[in-house]
Amino acid sequence: MRSINGRHERGASLVEFALLMPLLLLLVLGIIEFGYVLGQYNEVRHGAHEGSRLAAVNDTDLINRTCDSMGLGSDVTVEFDRSGNGIGDQASVVVSKPVDSLTGLGSIEALLPDTLSTTAEFRLEQTATWSTGSHSC
Repeated sequence: MRSINGRHERGASLVEFALLMPLLLLLVLGIIEFGYVLGQYNEVRHGAHEGSRLAAVNDTDLINRTCDSMGLGSDVTVEFDRSGNGIGDQASVVVSKPVDSLTGLGSIEALLPDTLSTTAEFRLEQTATWSTGSHSC
């Protein structure tokens, strides 16, 4: 029989909270982790676009300026390639970086990609003197 003041249901809300809290915490941490990885991906895309812009106009400090344009720190690989070195020839920049985790939770990291990578293709606007190949930042 139910008591008038609800004494028999006093711990029910605590039990419900204890059951739902891990799921809510996992959801919130997943949203934070997704935002962090999305920010890294935007930096990788920005680096590829900046590198292609610099390479198209034959910048003299191509590698350093491409690496400096990204706020990603180390473990970034920038690869330049071109079909020729004359005006109008096609070239590309590939920027890749291993994903860094903010939370360090294995269950969330399992849903994330291992590497973020993007390619920017462009045409040379000036005769290219930069070397092709992969470079680390």
